[in-house]
Amino acid sequence: MKTLKYLLLLLFFSGNAQTLTLEECYGLAKQNYPLIKRHELISKTKEYNLQNAAKGWLPQIQIIGQATYQNDVIQFPLSLPNMTIEPLSKDQYKVYADVQQNIYDGGMISNQKKMATLNSEIELQKTEVETDQLELRINQIYFGILQTNEQLQQTELTKSDITNGLKKAEAQLENGVIYRSNVDVLKAQLVNIDQKQLELESMKKSFLQMLSLFINKNLDVNTILLKPEKILIQDENKRAELKLFELQKLSLDQQKSNINSKNLPKFGAFFQGGYGKPGFNMLKNEFDVFYIGGLRLNIPISGFYTKINDLALVEAQQQEIDVQKENFLFNQQFQTIQNNNDLDKIQQLIAKDDELVILRESIKKASLAQLENGVITTNDYLRDVNELDRAKNQKITHEIQYLLTQYNLKAQLNQ
Repeated sequence: MKTLKYLLLLLFFSGNAQTLTLEECYGLAKQNYPLIKRHELISKTKEYNLQNAAKGWLPQIQIIGQATYQNDVIQFPLSLPNMTIEPLSKDQYKVYADVQQNIYDGGMISNQKKMATLNSEIELQKTEVETDQLELRINQIYFGILQTNEQLQQTELTKSDITNGLKKAEAQLENGVIYRSNVDVLKAQLVNIDQKQLELESMKKSFLQMLSLFINKNLDVNTILLKPEKILIQDENKRAELKLFELQKLSLDQQKSNINSKNLPKFGAFFQGGYGKPGFNMLKNEFDVFYIGGLRLNIPISGFYTKINDLALVEAQQQEIDVQKENFLFNQQFQTIQNNNDLDKIQQLIAKDDELVILRESIKKASLAQLENGVITTNDYLRDVNELDRAKNQKITHEIQYLLTQYNLKAQLNQ
């Protein structure tokens, strides 16, 4: 009957109070987590890197100016009749443009684009790994609020039981059956319960403030947090770390492609054109226009010196990632086994809690009747009320622990 009354009051006040679910708190916390701002920065970085890589196909242009003085120049060792050959000046000048155009780069630009995309995905996944940890933190706060709520409700029920005993004790005091100290025992316990309520309300306020910070919403004591249902946990690990490991290995595969591309022949066109003294005609000792163009083949032979070692280093890094993944899965499996065992244990404890609460309810009712008939003292009645209160609080704790363990396991497996 009391439970029904509470539910009716809950429905009445929920029309004016803010209502939240655990899943809504997850979503709001992730939206408002400061680290989420990295997503836009990572996206911009990826776009800039892709644009820079694509510009590798544009002509690469340099403007070069040079003025030199040399101690000697080319001179003809003979003289011709009726002809004077003026020697080159020892001071020489030139300004020219050098233009290089890639035609085939061995796949370097394509690999740079792929690497930029992979690096962006890796950084996003690192952010996802950290934001997933939010669920565990939200669980602790959310279920802490639920537990304090139920404990506050239980203190009201215990206060009601003590008040009933106090009424009967005061009636006996008026009739001269008991001493005032027997009445004071119950009054003192009511003060203790008021203190407990103050502690629980302060704890609830702290939890609400922490949750408000995470989800960026103003919550007060009237906020209603809906109690989540028990869930069925699937034996499937969807943690963000697993995808991160795979992306890191793909990045290393791409590094292998970069190493291979770096050692492939490169083919391109070039053009140089400018103005200087002398031009390409070394016999013409005056300023002149000059230009040259053609095709260039570049075969980087020296790259093969370290290619085998470079590939071996990347392979070692991939093996290290495999070890990290194996260690992560081992720890995950260990934690999952522990959580499942805890769930089995708590489920059994809850079953015993149900039995104990029924028995303590019966004992308390009998004690109230005995107190009214003067068979037992107020101390005896208070002891039975406290035992019932302890049994109910123990059940509340176990039920919240069960849900918390379930939802921690869900977060642990990212389901």
